[in-house]
Amino acid sequence: MVENFGALVGWTHHDAGDRIMLRLESVQSSEAVKKHDPDLFRFLMTKQQAAILGNYLVRVSGQPPLTPKKRRWFRRYFG
Repeated sequence: MVENFGALVGWTHHDAGDRIMLRLESVQSSEAVKKHDPDLFRFLMTKQQAAILGNYLVRVSGQPPLTPKKRRWFRRYFG
């Protein structure tokens, strides 16, 4: 098995119904950064897999988990 290492420089996602297409952009050298030529990786995963990955990344980053804010009275009445 070959392992590649690089720096993550961007990502996007596309909702595909019950799945998510995750597109990661990575560069392996400073020369690739200068040429603006990132490597592209696409991953198709279920939304449950995406949620598990997201929760894992939040946990290992040391950030507190996101909690939805309570809606104040103005937002409750006026949306």
